[in-house]
Amino acid sequence: MIDADHLARIPARDKDGLLHAFIECPKGNGHKIDLDKELGLFRWALELPEGVTFPANFGFIPATMADDGDALDVLVLSGGALPSGTLVAVRPVAVLRMEQEENGEMVRNDRLVGVPPLSQSFGKVEKLADLRETMLWELGTFFRTYNRMIGRTINILDPGDEKDAQDLAEKAIAMKKNANTG
Repeated sequence: MIDADHLARIPARDKDGLLHAFIECPKGNGHKIDLDKELGLFRWALELPEGVTFPANFGFIPATMADDGDALDVLVLSGGALPSGTLVAVRPVAVLRMEQEENGEMVRNDRLVGVPPLSQSFGKVEKLADLRETMLWELGTFFRTYNRMIGRTINILDPGDEKDAQDLAEKAIAMKKNANTG
């Protein structure tokens, strides 16, 4: 089981300083899967339309808090699907900047984009400029489709580079620490 107590013991970074990414939805999956932290199980959330799948492994960085109050979302680029529940060390390389409608108001809900250094397909990627030109557009297209399906308005903003990704991670780590001590 992977409950809130287990998650609370996972640091945001590994011993080498890479970010820990906890995978909820594997790349290529046609179903949204969420970790139910109370039950310690993965919960099926919804089915995507035929032909729509997650373009990257989707999850979160433990021991972080994003502006929306949840752990920082992460898209892990790898050559294939990583199973739900996998913990993988990633290097932050970009930010998919987004704002989405919540309670009639547009709020930021950025996604960090990371790569496992040992990935054969993406391991050499160190910065936004190393990604193929259409990569963030493709990720944004998925989120446009997904949000349209659930009836939520979103805007995809200009992407952030590797420094923005590092800053986003540091801010989310600090926000979680402040929330735990406050």
